Parts: sequence; C-alpha cells; structure tokens
Amino acid sequence: MNRDELFKIVKEQHPDWPDEQIWTQVSVMIGADEAVSRTNPDTTPIDQIIEIAIEKAEIWLRENLPLIFAKVADFFAQLWDRLPDIVVRGFNYIWRVIEDIFN
Repeated sequence: MNRDELFKIVKEQHPDWPDEQIWTQVSVMIGADEAVSRTNPDTTPIDQIIEIAIEKAEIWLRENLPLIFAKVADFFAQLWDRLPDIVVRGFNYIWRVIEDIFN
C-alpha cells in the first residue's frame, strides 16, 4: 500500500482531522511497518521497536513531506521526551489486559 492509499484510509477513518495530522499518522504507520520488518519481535525489546518506529516515521516525514514535518516537529520532540513513559504505560496496559483475560 502506498502513502496516498494510506492517507485515504486514515482520512476516511478520521474525516475531521487536518491533513497534517493524517500525514503524521501515515508516517507512524510506515515507520512502524519498517520497524517490525527490520527487527525480530521475539528477540528485540519493545522499547527498541517503538524507538525505531518513531525514528523511521520522523525520517520518512522529513524526507517526503518537509513542509508537513516542519508543522509537526514538536510532536516528534515530545515523543522522544516521553518515550520511557510511553513504554511503561504500554506494558501496564498489556498487563491489565492479560489480568482481565485470566480473571
């Protein structure tokens, strides 16, 4: 699926989002896809996979849509600053889901 097809899908799911937000979502989807394809989820810690996904999303958006990236650069800076918290919250969420399943 190419970037324009992804844009269309996200736009249909979130018609009220501005284009900058949709392109940011597309870049994260592409970055996540690349992160998963580059790593082995069985041996790569989740925090490294998330880090690679954010890095690839940022690079993709900067290279492909630099004007959009300029508008959302602060979002990526905040992601980097919050990465440890995001990982901890992710693990806590997964743990709660597992507990709910087995209770």
